Amino acid sequence: MVVKPSWTITILAVTIALIAGLSPPAHARSAMITFQVHTPEYTPEDARVYISGNLIALGPWDPGKVELGKVGDQLYAITLVLPLGTRLKYKFTRGSWEMVEKGADFEEIPDREHEVVGDEDVPIVVENWRDFSPQPETHSVTGDVDLLLDFAATKLGNSRPIVVLLPPGYRDDDERRYPVLYMHDGQNLFDAGSAFVGVEWNVDEAMARMVEENLVEPLIIVGIYNTSDRVYEYTPTADSVRGGGGARVYADFIINDLKPYIDAEYRTLTDAEHTGVMGSSLGGIVSLYLGWTRPDIFTRIGIMSPSYWWNDGQIVRMVEELPPPGGLRIWMDMGTAEDRTDKNEDGVSDVIETHRAVRDTLIGYGFKLGQDLKYVEDEDATHNERAWSARFPRALRFLFPPKRR
Repeated sequence: MVVKPSWTITILAVTIALIAGLSPPAHARSAMITFQVHTPEYTPEDARVYISGNLIALGPWDPGKVELGKVGDQLYAITLVLPLGTRLKYKFTRGSWEMVEKGADFEEIPDREHEVVGDEDVPIVVENWRDFSPQPETHSVTGDVDLLLDFAATKLGNSRPIVVLLPPGYRDDDERRYPVLYMHDGQNLFDAGSAFVGVEWNVDEAMARMVEENLVEPLIIVGIYNTSDRVYEYTPTADSVRGGGGARVYADFIINDLKPYIDAEYRTLTDAEHTGVMGSSLGGIVSLYLGWTRPDIFTRIGIMSPSYWWNDGQIVRMVEELPPPGGLRIWMDMGTAEDRTDKNEDGVSDVIETHRAVRDTLIGYGFKLGQDLKYVEDEDATHNERAWSARFPRALRFLFPPKRR
């Protein structure tokens, strides 16, 4: 059965191409890719199905932004207009990651992939939805963890869970105080049961091993869950199409709501020299923003796969135009396979070129590679939790090296 997109779906497709900045130049060609998605029989009759993926117009990876049209019983479709050569990674949801598609046995499935080579109808079968799993979610937290279920962010007007990982031996010494690392997207750090598409960063396991092997200074890690306002909270400026621009208020939440609580409830080293912040993607640019604008609070900055593209590279311009504060220690990384654009004649992607340019700007300011700046290009790594999990131990070791015994 071939499903032709409705007029509404086609209009949406064209809109996607324009918003994504993917409209090809006059000499290039684009193609219409129609996804025909067959959902499980038990899918609720009034269900809404969404496509999420690595294109900017799809979030990126926003589970409830771009909706498919319902064209039959348990059948949905959407057409995307994309330039030839686009490499799309994607999944289907019913509006959130708690309702993402699963495999035949409710197992996690890898990202779907499609390379645009011409007009094509792509049949898809969604085997199951996560929230219909007959088995309880597998939780994988290890170590000494406190979960604050409903921590209020007064100026943001919302609340969220906060998860606090304490270092090995914390309960055994009532005098020792510890550095603190604040991390964004906290639900992805410790527990596969709450993590994005079931893939966690394994932060708890990594820290336990590295502390035992004296590879890292024992520290407290605070995971800040994101909310439906993630784009607003993690972006320093507003984009004319995507909104955003609430990073200053989000910073105020961390500095004036969360950090005072953590410092009061736990034995922390409260000064900036012992306080860090880390995140990936949009969490990467808000981490850079926090280090650049609030060095009185944060000096150890972990920037993983930063979304340099936000608002036409505003974060890059900030680095270029605003001299850095002193005392920062920066980890910055990017996978070489994260690009969404064609590579240049030397085989280097646009995102890697930007990454190198930011590195060179920092070096021009006086940062020393291997001393207060660690620059990484992770060969063939893509933009996902698995890649960040793999690089996390190296980043932690650079930002919080062990003290000499």
